[in-house]
Amino acid sequence: MIMIYGPAGSGKSTQGGILAQKISGKALSVGQICREQFAEYTKTAAMVPEDELALAVLKEVERAEKAGFKVILDGQPWTRESKGSVILSDATGGVIVVDVPREESIKRLSSRGRDDDQISNWNKKLDMYESRMPEYEAMLVEKNVPVYHVDGVGTIDEVAGRIEELYKKFVQK
Repeated sequence: MIMIYGPAGSGKSTQGGILAQKISGKALSVGQICREQFAEYTKTAAMVPEDELALAVLKEVERAEKAGFKVILDGQPWTRESKGSVILSDATGGVIVVDVPREESIKRLSSRGRDDDQISNWNKKLDMYESRMPEYEAMLVEKNVPVYHVDGVGTIDEVAGRIEELYKKFVQK
């Protein structure tokens, strides 16, 4: 499994889907799993208890891998103390971080049209990402999980090309 992380609106689900298609894999989105299995939280941008979410995500990853798929999982960083940090960092072959400035994230989010798309929800998600990602990335590095950053600004195809090049680094190891 390869994970794609980035702030809300960075295009991680779009890019995860493109990469999964190119490698005949399966794209899974932590956000989509939240919306499907924890709707009562996502409507208000409340945080799903991480341990519950980690177990739900792991179940989906295991189901896809059991079916023979290479999994591309997109999501947000976990806290160091959560089961998600341990379970998913131990299960991954690497992480691609899609870097997008906050202004670009908000611009992209404003055109999505989801039920939970409200500026106050976006700001909560972006604040959470900005506060958690440095510590989460440090934890991944401590565990010798390869972490690569990619510029997420540009056309969908430009970013997809950058991500595909990084993915090749993981599979060549």
